[in-house]
Amino acid sequence: MPERIVLLKMGEHTLSLPFDHVDEILGADRAVARAGLPEGVANGEDSGELWVSSRGKWLRIREFLPEIERGRNSQIVVMTCEGVNWAFFVDQVLGIETTSPPHPFPEAARPFTDFPFSGVRFLKDQPVLELDLSRLISLDIRGDQGE
Repeated sequence: MPERIVLLKMGEHTLSLPFDHVDEILGADRAVARAGLPEGVANGEDSGELWVSSRGKWLRIREFLPEIERGRNSQIVVMTCEGVNWAFFVDQVLGIETTSPPHPFPEAARPFTDFPFSGVRFLKDQPVLELDLSRLISLDIRGDQGE
């Protein structure tokens, strides 16, 4: 059965997310440093974090792959998984596609990555790794979402 996905570019990798979980795709220019947030939104001392307002809620922006630097095409993807809103920087959103479901991520490859992939698919002869959102968010601290 065909499904809709959001294609992302991260460094040399093409990744996909289930379309149903993506709420918004925003420009990186929407990012706000902690020091610029309205009073009471974020507690703590670190002024280096970036946040974004999405649908009336402030979210701290995470990095999918922190070792990859953001460029001029970087974007922010806001998504909902397990009832929690998340915002992530990505290099670029390539588009929305309708495609067949992914093949399961090879068990033999799991020991070589800590990154949460749930499957792999091929679009136009390019491998696309499907992100497992529930495992991705479990890598992060659940309790530090904005108000």
